[in-house]
Amino acid sequence: MSFWNYFPLKIGNFWIYKINEKFDNDYTLVKVTITEKIPFNDKVIYIFSHHIDEEEVKRESYVIQNDGIYLYARKVEDNLIVFDPMIPFLPYNFLDIEWWNWEGKAGFVNTKILYKNNKMIEDNVIKITYTEENKFGKSNYILYLKKNVGIIKEEGETPFAGYISEVQDYEVSFDDFSFIDFKTYQDEIIQENEEIIFNKNELQDIDIYDQESIDIQEMEDIENNEDLENLFNSDINEDDINEDDFFEEGGNDINENRW
Repeated sequence: MSFWNYFPLKIGNFWIYKINEKFDNDYTLVKVTITEKIPFNDKVIYIFSHHIDEEEVKRESYVIQNDGIYLYARKVEDNLIVFDPMIPFLPYNFLDIEWWNWEGKAGFVNTKILYKNNKMIEDNVIKITYTEENKFGKSNYILYLKKNVGIIKEEGETPFAGYISEVQDYEVSFDDFSFIDFKTYQDEIIQENEEIIFNKNELQDIDIYDQESIDIQEMEDIENNEDLENLFNSDINEDDINEDDFFEEGGNDINENRW
């Protein structure tokens, strides 16, 4: 099952979206481009850059590994949020399951997310809805993913704003993931109870992630006792990457500031 066909991954892929704020006739064009690829053991890290005109307004990092595609970190302006653990954006078997969930920290904020697969709504288009809740309130999203294209439409309703984003143009191709032994870890993704009760009282009253208040080097290493943040904080490009440095335990420590 080529689940990545619904979220094509390769350096240079781009999508141009028209974004309308709720109750506003104006719109913004945002170009989303995959700018970097970092091999790391049995996974690959992809960096997505969001631009308005020539200015980068957001950056996201996605990780593809043998059980799905994960969201690892997001930076909006100067606010960097690392998700612990990584968020399962598209499980390997997402086409065959009805729902999956995540619970963890977005920076320092306890957060819960429930995804639901609404299946195929038209030829090659999958509709996925998800609800995200933390101490700031509840947000609802709808994603439309088209095979061999990616996200063609997104709707969001948050405590602060509402929006609709629709693809206007795109150019995509696909990387070779033959070196990854894809497997389904359904028991690790799906919980016993289908419904998740969001209880605000269970959330700790803590401040949202402040980039200056935490040393990223103190975060837990993600697998293999390697610090992925060291990789994100470098300015290397694909041509400069020596895969042996990433596959060897205790490889090179790269301290330049990628973000």
